[in-house]
Amino acid sequence: MTNIYAISGNATALAMENVAVDAAVLPEGYTTLTPLAGSCSDVLYAFNRETKLLDAYRMTSDAPYLTPIFQGNSDIDRYPWDSIKSFVLGNVCYIMAYEKHRGHFYFYEVKSDYTLSKPYNFMNQRSWPTQNFSEVQPIVVTGLVYVVGYDDEHGTVAIFSLPVVATSPPDTPPFNMLNVWYHQWAKGWENFSFFQMGQSNFFFKINKMKLNVNIDHILDSPAEGSVEIGSWLQAQLPNALQVAMATIIPWQHGTPFLATYDGDTRAVNLYHIHADCQGWTNLHTEEVPASTQLVSYQIADQSYLLVYA
Repeated sequence: MTNIYAISGNATALAMENVAVDAAVLPEGYTTLTPLAGSCSDVLYAFNRETKLLDAYRMTSDAPYLTPIFQGNSDIDRYPWDSIKSFVLGNVCYIMAYEKHRGHFYFYEVKSDYTLSKPYNFMNQRSWPTQNFSEVQPIVVTGLVYVVGYDDEHGTVAIFSLPVVATSPPDTPPFNMLNVWYHQWAKGWENFSFFQMGQSNFFFKINKMKLNVNIDHILDSPAEGSVEIGSWLQAQLPNALQVAMATIIPWQHGTPFLATYDGDTRAVNLYHIHADCQGWTNLHTEEVPASTQLVSYQIADQSYLLVYA
């Protein structure tokens, strides 16, 4: 079942209203739910890793909140994708699909009917391998698109640029993915949540192997990697070991709000991340149905949190 919460308030108080209670519009089995970016931001892609099929839904600010656009689309190359993310480049909306076993990155342009182009694909098995990333995320740094990857089993972390090339085969994105930074972190980081402040990139993360909660800054020259801004912040997140999912709530003017889901209590906690990235303030706690995915999105100036079981 699907529950959709409208989130209202400000940096000192937030509220959640369940506007779609136990809606059956999303069938069971989806392993990845991805709101599109840019001009397509009212569309949700839903992928089932077992069937390898992609569905699309229109997201609206009133009932029924989700309406099917198409179902069972097979133009996503029939891989068991582990991650599907969206980004905008040159005012065009794209999706990035990633499969960790072989390390495939596939990039598709989203067409006007929300079907997909042919992919530009990239993988590397040697000097900077793309296999086994547990987290992949496209980001925008000084107007350019990069991709961050992290492997929680080995601690490997990498940043790749995604420059546009002069020409490409017909109906294929004109990309050329290049590694710009490769490094080694501790193992076990999870619950990555990326956000921007002042057009700079940051991310929240939790390490449960050796308890630590961090906020890191990706430097404005991504070839220099990232630095920890706030570290050992777990005292401010007493249920850190129980956090099963986390996501940034998109908000007008970019105010950074973080939502976490406690797998034991089924509580969603909403936090305002402080501007110095040294912590956060808990603004709301709400018990929700058991969830396997949290999806945050924004329609106009209204923010939503979709809880999918």
